[in-house]
Amino acid sequence: MHGYAFCDYGSLAGDIINAIKESGQTSLIGPVASLMAKNWPTELASPVLVPIPSSPANYKRRGYQHTLKLANALEKRIPGGTSRSLLRSTGDRLDQSKLLSAERRSNLEGAFEVDLRGFVDKGKLVVLIDDVVTTGATIAAACSALAEAGLSSVTFCVIAETRAKTA
Repeated sequence: MHGYAFCDYGSLAGDIINAIKESGQTSLIGPVASLMAKNWPTELASPVLVPIPSSPANYKRRGYQHTLKLANALEKRIPGGTSRSLLRSTGDRLDQSKLLSAERRSNLEGAFEVDLRGFVDKGKLVVLIDDVVTTGATIAAACSALAEAGLSSVTFCVIAETRAKTA
């Protein structure tokens, strides 16, 4: 699947993402969303922005879904963009950062379910929103769930990309 990352996951991007996710510095989301919107791909016009939800354990620990906050901030900055929480986490999973590629895929099997109640834009382009892509396992699991629900025009945008750990 083809998607977009707005920068490499280096020390600065890592510090910003970790500050948002782990230190509760959600005030950084607006500036990050502004930078993403400034460089938003023209072929992704008027998207439905779908945040990839954290695991229930991470949500409980943080008290917020950082990707939902990012999608909502992007909605305000991307003409025609709408944010919709179509994905739900089905249960807890292992921390992806410590897993190899094959382990990540296995860890995410059945990780998401789709809720299309009230969703009428089924023909519009869906853009998954996440913070980091490493192996693409999370995005693949989310795309699979959306495809099973009948949504076929799906891509993704993340803040940063990093190199995958090899098996």
